Amino acid sequence: MGSKDVAFQDQVNIEIVGGVGKIRMPRTMLPPVRGGKDGWMELENLKIGDREITANAAVNFINSPKVRIDRMTGMLSISGKSGNFTAPCRNYDPATEQRAF
Repeated sequence: MGSKDVAFQDQVNIEIVGGVGKIRMPRTMLPPVRGGKDGWMELENLKIGDREITANAAVNFINSPKVRIDRMTGMLSISGKSGNFTAPCRNYDPATEQRAF
């Protein structure tokens, strides 16, 4: 069985507060049967280090993709049964962020 790279654009949201995290993953990576609430999945095994943040996205009982944010380069990667996703990541603080419009 072969594999094929298919490009797509999407947005990922990650929220980490007080050592607890959640993620809104790209829709193309989500199976029809999934958990979560309002599109958000829990981040399990969350580890916040100086150089990286790692976790598993609790999509469903057999699918928990690996999530990694490289804090040095700002790159986000998600790797799981549905494929891989890589994109630049930036910090967002609603208290200090200026509006674009």
